[in-house]
Amino acid sequence: MALAQAGDRQAYRALLEDLGPAVMAYLRRRLANPQEVDDVYQEVLLAIHVSRHTYDPRRPLEPWVFAIAGHVLARHIRRSRRRATREVLVDVPPVEQVETGEPSLGELSRALRRLPPRQREAVELLHLAGLSAELAATRAGTTAGALRVRAHRAHNALRTLLYE
Repeated sequence: MALAQAGDRQAYRALLEDLGPAVMAYLRRRLANPQEVDDVYQEVLLAIHVSRHTYDPRRPLEPWVFAIAGHVLARHIRRSRRRATREVLVDVPPVEQVETGEPSLGELSRALRRLPPRQREAVELLHLAGLSAELAATRAGTTAGALRVRAHRAHNALRTLLYE
């Protein structure tokens, strides 16, 4: 690990290859789902990489690695339990669409068509095309400030058209 900390890529690769099977065995003993084992293994490797500067070469490596693996595993289990309390599994998905309170794509498209042309252009350039204000203003033949004003007015008009 000392060589890996010094930036030796080959030593780092060899270290991870040596540790990999032991970490996988550790995780397999504690997790039933093979997909979870793979996911947590990747998280452990990432945590080792991020924390490699904290390792003290005068101390044994394995306890440090397995402490990290244990912390990552515990975090994964906590997240899984929280997720399980919120999920509701059903045999048959609902047929009717759940109302989200958000406008549908069709409603948004109809509202955009009802905007004045300059406001619609501002929204299309800034939000749909993802251009910067300066580039969008150049394409629209106006200043960036004027284009931002048009976009602001368009947002207000869309809010009125969609939610009121």
